[in-house]
Amino acid sequence: MFKFMKSLVKQATKRTGQFLKQMEKKEGKETKRETLLKQIRDVDEQMNEELRSSRKFTERQELFLEKYMIGSKLGEKGPKKNALFLVEQSDAIAGFVDEAKDEMLKFINGVIEPETETFNIGLFNGSAVNTWCPQFQNKADPKKGLADATKWLNKNFSAKTCGPQSFPPDWTAALTKFTSEGQMMPWRVYICCSKSPGEAKTAEIMDLVAQIRATNDSPAKGEPVMPINIVAFDPEIVGDDKEKAFFDAIAGPHGSFLSDTSNQDLQGLDKMLKAVQAKKKQLDKLHKKLDKMEDLSERVAEDRQLLQVQIALNNWLASDFELCDWALKNEEQPPELEI
Repeated sequence: MFKFMKSLVKQATKRTGQFLKQMEKKEGKETKRETLLKQIRDVDEQMNEELRSSRKFTERQELFLEKYMIGSKLGEKGPKKNALFLVEQSDAIAGFVDEAKDEMLKFINGVIEPETETFNIGLFNGSAVNTWCPQFQNKADPKKGLADATKWLNKNFSAKTCGPQSFPPDWTAALTKFTSEGQMMPWRVYICCSKSPGEAKTAEIMDLVAQIRATNDSPAKGEPVMPINIVAFDPEIVGDDKEKAFFDAIAGPHGSFLSDTSNQDLQGLDKMLKAVQAKKKQLDKLHKKLDKMEDLSERVAEDRQLLQVQIALNNWLASDFELCDWALKNEEQPPELEI
């Protein structure tokens, strides 16, 4: 009996060790799987955070606002006639040609075409002012109408034509050309530029604009004198109080000034979306890795319960064996019989 119990305890201890070893292997695999699941959750959260940041960025910068996607930052209404477009032609705006041209064409097609009778376009650089037509031209002219204006703008305003022209352009020459004595005054001016021409020129230009407004009559009843709508494209002027003061003074109380940072904003958004794309690619790889791993969570939980039962039974057998061993070692011999 003693030998049988000793053998039984030995076998139970061996089986318990084997069971424990097998369970530890399963636990190791499940730990790796849980680590992978945590990594997936972390990457997914990072990707979602990137998406939230991208959404907030587009809302803050008004990148996809309908009024700017369809309409133009140059404004929503045009004068009855004599609308003048002045476009900077210099190396400073060469990187923003597409954005400037887009704003102009949206305004010409969406506002000038239905509302304004006559208009003209001028490109001004440091040495000259080039115009589409000598005077304000009727938009409905079969040869020199809107289609010809668009063609002329596309041909003469490009990164190639702007690159050789040094900054700053001559604002004074551009404004004087269309407002000097004998010239037909524009009812409203629309300017696309990179930034102000610099502190050395700003005071002179502001004085010139103030003088023009003070010495000319209103073109029609209820119409202000030469209001100017301005869109500047250099992102470095954002937050610059001197730049804002200059453009606000030039625009006047009936004009407007906006800074277009869509070029830089789209580059920033592109970086954000590329980061999201990288996270998505990483997430797909982790999911593929997860698909190859077996889910052992239920089996590990069940094995832990079985191990507890196994250990309890093993301890019970060991306790009984120790009790038998002690009893045999401390057995009292019966007294010898006297004869």
